[in-house]
Amino acid sequence: MTDWLPLSRSRHGRDAERRSRPGLVAGLSRDPSTRLVIIDARGRVALRRIDSPARSAGPTPPAAPAGAGGTGDGDGAARRVPTEEDSPGWEPPAARASSGGPEGRRAPTPQEDRLPRITAADLDPQELEGLTTIYLGRTGRAEQEGRPRGGAPSEGTGQGSAAPQAAVEATGAQGSEGTSWLAVVVPAELEVPEAPAAPAGGRDAEGAGTRRPGLRRLLERYPLIPLRTVGAQMSARDAGLTTAAAALAAWHASSTYCPGCAGATRPVDAGWARRCTVCSTTHFPRTDPAVIVAATDEDDRLVMVHGATWPQGRYSVVAGYVEAGEPLEAAVVREVAEETGLEVSRVEYVASQPWPFPRSLMVGYRARLAPGGQRPRPDGEEVTEVLLVSRGELGAAVSRGSIILPGATSIGRALIEDWYGGPIPG
Repeated sequence: MTDWLPLSRSRHGRDAERRSRPGLVAGLSRDPSTRLVIIDARGRVALRRIDSPARSAGPTPPAAPAGAGGTGDGDGAARRVPTEEDSPGWEPPAARASSGGPEGRRAPTPQEDRLPRITAADLDPQELEGLTTIYLGRTGRAEQEGRPRGGAPSEGTGQGSAAPQAAVEATGAQGSEGTSWLAVVVPAELEVPEAPAAPAGGRDAEGAGTRRPGLRRLLERYPLIPLRTVGAQMSARDAGLTTAAAALAAWHASSTYCPGCAGATRPVDAGWARRCTVCSTTHFPRTDPAVIVAATDEDDRLVMVHGATWPQGRYSVVAGYVEAGEPLEAAVVREVAEETGLEVSRVEYVASQPWPFPRSLMVGYRARLAPGGQRPRPDGEEVTEVLLVSRGELGAAVSRGSIILPGATSIGRALIEDWYGGPIPG
């Protein structure tokens, strides 16, 4: 099922057993055939630009499939699940690609490689010093086609030099086992905008803009783009690499001090852990589980909610964080009751999707409401409106613009379209 959720798809091996190898990241940083993913702690990744497909005309509701369930995407009770609207400057993507459903429906929107061919040869090793660099794993031999050899320029700046053969052999960087990938986290002080332009302040107090000219040039050529807005357009390879990179970049940025003794921490295990320099405790990345549910009534109408902080017309399905000591299924029942006043009688697992903004794991469900003609009641705090919509009503509302759906990258959109029976343009 992971093949139909944009940020769940992956084609690379994480190669976990290699992370503890001494000098792995340093050796790969000197190997000119190591591929780089440039990302920041806000979930923005350096990508090639592509033309977005044109928005299609309004949707035509399909015939209701027998026994179809509902789907959802909303907010939690104590703390809200991050959505596209929580990202500064977020705008609905021009292309609304269907994520398809477990029955095999999937979008016609092209999914392609968006990561530019940037290698370690494109950055002076001195520029990587002091930056958080993470080993993401390896892709297959097919990914090696066209890679630079002996320091030959790639799509990047081509400034680096060839790695000493001893370093390549020590790390087992490439060869028959495939291409190695590193994530390079852009420092916050670089003040990188979301467009190829000069930094806001010319240079920061530490002079990062002038100390890392190669990184600056790469970011001017390949601007940082929010992963949440383009994930549905990316290939499985790129989606898997960038989702892992985004999650780890956000975690490193918020984990520089030990929660036990307040000592400084440093990256270990190729960026997959941090160790306290005072008490030596090792800390690992944290993931917060959240449920998201497409709930339907006896007439197979979908429950949709409007969050209190969302723009006018934005609707999704119910979602919320799992509480301490709570089973996932119980969280589904609780969240639907808290946000809508409706009682759930049946819960069915569908699929899960990482949502690394900063560290959620969205666990998707279908649910059926208890019979008896229940009337929805929004909680008035997190949810201000609850709708029960048929497929025809939803299609018409999206066509005229009175309902705006979640972005194509989200599992909420995928669950809604699974219930609908196909893509919903708009």
